[in-house]
Amino acid sequence: MTTPGENIDSDSNPAIVSADVNPPIVDASIVSDEREIVSAEVVDLSELSNSRTTGSVALENIVDAELVGPPLVIAEEEPKAANSYDMQLEPTTTSESVEVTFTERPLSWVFRLLSGVSRALTHSFGIVSVIFLLAVAASIPIIQLVSFGYLLEVSGRLARRQSFRDAMIGLNKASKLGGIVLGTWLTLLPIRFVSELWHESYLIDPTSSQTTGMRIAQVALIALALTHIAMAWSCGGKLRYFFWPIIAPCSFAIWLVRRIAGASVFRSILNVSVGWMSPHLVNDICNAKPIGDWFVPAILFKQIKAGNLYARMRDSVWDFAVSLNLPSYFMLGLKGFVGSFAWLLLPTVLLVAASYTEGGTALLTGIFGVLFAIPIFMMLPFLQTHYAKEGTLKSFLEVRAVFKNFGRAPLAHISALLLTVVLALPLFFLKIEQIPSELLWTLSVVFIMFSWPARMSVGWAYRRGVKRESPTKWWLRYPVFFLAAPVALSFALIFTLTRYVSWNGAMSLYENHVFLLPAPFWMM
Repeated sequence: MTTPGENIDSDSNPAIVSADVNPPIVDASIVSDEREIVSAEVVDLSELSNSRTTGSVALENIVDAELVGPPLVIAEEEPKAANSYDMQLEPTTTSESVEVTFTERPLSWVFRLLSGVSRALTHSFGIVSVIFLLAVAASIPIIQLVSFGYLLEVSGRLARRQSFRDAMIGLNKASKLGGIVLGTWLTLLPIRFVSELWHESYLIDPTSSQTTGMRIAQVALIALALTHIAMAWSCGGKLRYFFWPIIAPCSFAIWLVRRIAGASVFRSILNVSVGWMSPHLVNDICNAKPIGDWFVPAILFKQIKAGNLYARMRDSVWDFAVSLNLPSYFMLGLKGFVGSFAWLLLPTVLLVAASYTEGGTALLTGIFGVLFAIPIFMMLPFLQTHYAKEGTLKSFLEVRAVFKNFGRAPLAHISALLLTVVLALPLFFLKIEQIPSELLWTLSVVFIMFSWPARMSVGWAYRRGVKRESPTKWWLRYPVFFLAAPVALSFALIFTLTRYVSWNGAMSLYENHVFLLPAPFWMM
């Protein structure tokens, strides 16, 4: 606590400020030359409720000042600048007071744009990698259940009131796997090109010097590529590890620019040439950092020097494989497939039977199949989401809970159902003609691309119902509920007619990619 008449030494401790108020508050008396002796007490906001403390505090914690002696004057805190990215306190010391100002130092719009594009590309690459990996899994028997379980988990997370970011499962892990696949494939491209040249030369003249040269180049490229791939994999398999020979000159150029930018002459040239684009562009150019963690030989040498390279690589691969949670997705997909197939079995059997009978029996069987399919197609997407939310197989029997949720958010549910049906219709055209089994994953890519947003929309609709405690008004709930019936009827009729255009005929009705596995020919 400062005593009246005692001055605070602001030079010894810059964190102590004195409030410059108007009109001045004097303690005791005013001297003849009208100079006031002001005593200041610094108050910490975190301790304001308990007791007032004096002493030195950080500038960001100084919120008011209490002047000793009546009356009490509170100095207001200067408001912060809007949209600040890098707020810095810059105290300006004068003979009368210490003024605290905030300086906003945002990135220039050029670097903001580059940073936004970089984040968008990274996020997009993760999404593409997820779609690619799910498509590959969907084209492999039994492993298809992992892909189905993943899609169920997406809708289940949204139903559990998690964010859309949480529903984008495993983007970082998928980006890493996608980077390994893409980097390895690009590394092998020169080998394929040289191999084709050697093969053509060999067919023309096996004993020519060109054929021998191409053979030597092919062997050398294979050895070089395999070494390059092994080094990139050993360091973690990041995509940039496959391009470190290309990154090297770029990183050196950035380092050189930073070194040159230290000179005042070069900075003046930048101010004149590019400074007009943004007042912060020159500062961003001078502060640009080279790309780090890319030089594979140095990373590999450091790992070898640390020892136990094989053990650490083995543990890293195992930990990464465990973090994928493939068994949990497999079990979720297996139970989801069993529960969904149980609901679809009766209408599907009736529709298939209508294809193998004639006359009135076929017509009657087909009608009953469509009538049974209407309520099932209406509720099954949301019943699957309810199962993914609860995680138990018996959740497929809790139809009442699904209809209650429908009543709390009818518009969201009818929108999700309509989107699911619309996205499913174009996929039937991909099943008109059979393709080789090794190319099934290409069709599965399209199936995953259409199934993923449909699952997210159903999870979003279910979450809307979970958030609300009471159902909507009856005059809105019942009309929307009955409006879902024509949507399900339209899909049931189209689904029934696809047996005449699909490669597998009537048996394709069991390949219901909307409610079952997201694959074109999972029965193969």
